Amino acid sequence: MTVRRTVALVAAAATLGTLTLTGGAVAQAAARPAPAPSCVTVAAGVTGGRVVIRVATGADVTTVADAVRAAGARVIGVQKAIGTLVADVPAARLAAVRAVPGILVITQDYQVASQSLGFDPWSQSGSMTLVSRITGANDMWRQGYTGNGIDVALIDTGVAPVPGLNDPAKVVVGPDLSFESQDADLRYLDTFGHGTHMAGIIAGRERAKGNWWDYAWDYTNYYGMAPDARIVSLKLADHNGVVDVSQVIAAVDWVVQHRYDAGMNIRVLNLSYGTYTTQNPQVDPLSFAAEVAWKSGIVVVASAGNDGDTKLGLTNPAFNPWVIAVGAADTKGTSSYADDTVPSFSARQGGNFGSRGIDLVAPGVGIVSAGVPGSYIYETYPSARLGNGFIRGSGTSQAAAVVSGAAALLLSQRPLLLPDQVKTLLMKGATALANTPTTAQGSGELNLVTSSSLPLPLTIQWLPNGTGSGGLESSRGGIHVVTDGASLADERDIMGNSWVGSTMGITTTLHIAWDIFGNFNGANWLGNGFGADTTSWAGKTWGGKTWTGKTWTGKTWTGKTWTGKTWTNAVWTGSGWSSASWTAPVSTDAWAGAAWNTEYWS
Repeated sequence: MTVRRTVALVAAAATLGTLTLTGGAVAQAAARPAPAPSCVTVAAGVTGGRVVIRVATGADVTTVADAVRAAGARVIGVQKAIGTLVADVPAARLAAVRAVPGILVITQDYQVASQSLGFDPWSQSGSMTLVSRITGANDMWRQGYTGNGIDVALIDTGVAPVPGLNDPAKVVVGPDLSFESQDADLRYLDTFGHGTHMAGIIAGRERAKGNWWDYAWDYTNYYGMAPDARIVSLKLADHNGVVDVSQVIAAVDWVVQHRYDAGMNIRVLNLSYGTYTTQNPQVDPLSFAAEVAWKSGIVVVASAGNDGDTKLGLTNPAFNPWVIAVGAADTKGTSSYADDTVPSFSARQGGNFGSRGIDLVAPGVGIVSAGVPGSYIYETYPSARLGNGFIRGSGTSQAAAVVSGAAALLLSQRPLLLPDQVKTLLMKGATALANTPTTAQGSGELNLVTSSSLPLPLTIQWLPNGTGSGGLESSRGGIHVVTDGASLADERDIMGNSWVGSTMGITTTLHIAWDIFGNFNGANWLGNGFGADTTSWAGKTWGGKTWTGKTWTGKTWTGKTWTGKTWTNAVWTGSGWSSASWTAPVSTDAWAGAAWNTEYWS
């Protein structure tokens, strides 16, 4: 049965475009009777004139519009997809309009875009106002499930305290493992722009924490999928997007070991990027780190890749069968699943180990989320900017962030769910897209209305267990950080230390890869030690950090050097990052070009 969806008001690669409304809020709603006239809410200050009328779930918008005309109002526009209509109502006819069966809320219409957003969310098919309705997230908010109490670890390019993410309780600042970690002005902050965009999609909330009902009917502020979830940010990449796979593994291991520290409750891990490893998921160290996180009770959501059918198979770690591999959907801005498609950039099944396919797709075209003025993306793609500091982009990165937020909502609904159960609910609840092969869509498109109403799954995954004993170089997939002509390659991590796969696999399994002093793989990665790092200690928040007026003017990104430090001599081993001061220039095959920069921002 085709479910009617309600609609409303950017490192694997991406494309731009319009967004779809997937819906959810309809399956269950279809059986609900329209509220009696006495249930109609008229917002404060409404005395007539131009109003927006929200139709009750299950009521026919066209029928209500006809009745509003008969009550003496002039209907200006009807938006069937989002269940609203706009009308001019004479003050003397307001009571008659209020009495029309099937009306839920009447609010004053404002002719300008909201000052908060700076754009009209109803005209942007990729606005999170629409995405939250398309996916059924808004329906879960109205049931009281907003992600409250759930922490989502975001291993990315950092997060900047921009509107929607600047609430002191919204972002927990985890370790900065990037090449900018030694610069006090840049530490922890997103100078590239990718991580902030993902954070906004997952859990952005532009207003103060409040009542879930207010979120559901507020179209003037920005909300991510799980507006009351909290982001735990681990910064890996610098302004150029530079990062080595050893940094990603270290970050995943840190999340596993510290998921419950200092009041945290990390239940979801978002990985919106990947490499094309040359080894199978059981031995690949990045894949295995993600698998260990999954088995430790963390729902791992990974983007499937943005190379479409030009490269066979999924990126690493999405190709690990334990985790949730997410592809992108193009909803075409309509209220029906019938015209939804999988864009050409979204990864397809087949080609790599075990012909692993994606698990489901989610909106990933033209998604509007927080931008970071001054960041690489914001300055490089001015056409992608929108409203008051927002930016629009497409890719399986965005789709993965949507699913991470969805997972947080399911966990706030049922806190005892295991990762296998969350995966089952998401896949079984997905809506299959017509004329789309399973190799492109997996189980179908995200539908939280269905997923949230399914009974508790009792099945668990029976899959081969990994060892993580493979090589670091193979995991890089040909992507290298380069400085002064020297490439970080072979079995050496970012500190120049030897990487022994069998040993690292064991320490990852036992959750002892990090020690209490901030050492990882025999070197100090957190300056003077994790215990003494009072700035990045888990539980710390922005603490007054602001972004107003922050610019990168005068900062010399390319001028930073590693002052004579070389990979081969590994001279930083003893002092760790605390005495280092560099931002890595990169070669054309660096991860900056393979993961962060390849998204389509427009």
